[in-house]
Amino acid sequence: MKKIVFTIILISCSLLTNSQGRNNLWMLGYNSGPLSKANIEFSSGAPIVTSVNRAINLSLTFANITDNNGNLLFYTNGAVVANALDSVMPNGDSLSPATYTFSGAWQSLGFPVCQASLIIPDPGDSNKYYLFHSSVDILTNGTQRPLNLYFSIIDMVADNGLGDIISKNNILLSDTLASGNILACKHANGRDWWVIIPEFSHPGYYIYLVSPIGIQFINKQIIGQRIGGDGQSTFNKQGTKYARYDTNNDLDVFDFDRCTGILSNNIHVAINDSMIGYGVGFSPDGTKVYASSIQYLYQFDLNASNVPASKTLVAQWDGTYAPQATIFYIQYLAPDNKLYITTANTTNEIHYIEFPDSAGLACNVVQHGVILPVLNNRTAPNHPNYHLGPVVGSICDSLSVGLSENNIQSANLRLNPNPASKQVWVNYNFPNNKDGWLEIYDTMGNLVLKRRLYWSTTQLLVYLNEIKSNGVFVAKVYDDSGMFVSIEKLVVR
Repeated sequence: MKKIVFTIILISCSLLTNSQGRNNLWMLGYNSGPLSKANIEFSSGAPIVTSVNRAINLSLTFANITDNNGNLLFYTNGAVVANALDSVMPNGDSLSPATYTFSGAWQSLGFPVCQASLIIPDPGDSNKYYLFHSSVDILTNGTQRPLNLYFSIIDMVADNGLGDIISKNNILLSDTLASGNILACKHANGRDWWVIIPEFSHPGYYIYLVSPIGIQFINKQIIGQRIGGDGQSTFNKQGTKYARYDTNNDLDVFDFDRCTGILSNNIHVAINDSMIGYGVGFSPDGTKVYASSIQYLYQFDLNASNVPASKTLVAQWDGTYAPQATIFYIQYLAPDNKLYITTANTTNEIHYIEFPDSAGLACNVVQHGVILPVLNNRTAPNHPNYHLGPVVGSICDSLSVGLSENNIQSANLRLNPNPASKQVWVNYNFPNNKDGWLEIYDTMGNLVLKRRLYWSTTQLLVYLNEIKSNGVFVAKVYDDSGMFVSIEKLVVR
């Protein structure tokens, strides 16, 4: 079994990250004192953990966002919104007024609700961000459910660039809702956002559109048979599939139309697992979906003629405690194209699936493969696909009229430093959601170095030890579709 080896560095909150990519930063740490928190960064294409000074605890509810250069802007644990200096923003406390909002444990440790916070940029103002959030109320029959979906607006120009919540706890929706499960997906125009929130007592899904003119209610769609249950929901990174999994209802997979925001073609899978089920995730290529109960991890092939019959048990919990049981829980597809699985308890371990696109046991589930320097209380980011581009040439691609998928566009390659000696930062951009490659050639046309590039990372630190001589070289980056290509001269000395 292969474990991920991390570099451990003690840093202050003002230096949380300088990586690129809005979803490259995963923040963790729970009830262990201000010096016992951690970040996982994916800026170099591989995860690196850093121990950090941070006073605010993070539990199951967690969302954060960085700027386009990878610098942390703000984050939330459901109870408060904190800025990049680890201070609660002005007006950043008392989120989601409800039964549990102001309870001591929830305020001090963070909300224990999956996907109860979500951050998306305002399509009409690059300095503003929408935060969608919810808490938990107690109904008259004693059931615990959210009764409101809220949104708040953060202005990053305010407070000298550290941000301020300029509008808070606006009620967007009042109904008996599924706990958490707040998700977003880019519109096919590549600018606007669909926000989806499930109903609890009916198989209903509320669909909202966020555009430069604000938030608009589009539709309440009734589809499938799902009633009750919470669990986890997720989009694939292509934005074409939506899935939910929980113990009461098992697994549902839908097609999603990025033009209309409509769910369709429900595939229901009765998993028949006696264990509590919670986590769900898609493979990077969108052909596989994984469902995790607390003891079992299943894979399903979405290209199969009979998806339920493609069920494959790819892992069973191995009985490890660290210090509590490291049973399976929430799934998170990270920028390195691995599926990470948090544990259902407070532990210092995370599992991962090394090759999620591969069928059956070849996907290689590595249990307790990530060892953390801190305890983590189930925390996993609720990151939408910030980098998903338009559906070029589609009928609703209103921002890209006249473009064709055959047009070659610049990948915005930048090399720094250049000239370089031992290492060089390669900056690029593949906005069509495709991974790609870096190739470096000598003046004779010989390939001397090649590295994989991930669409969501946008930056890679490359060590030049494979290049055995000084001189002029040619660096080329391109995405897998060949649509985005850039070539630059690199001087090695």
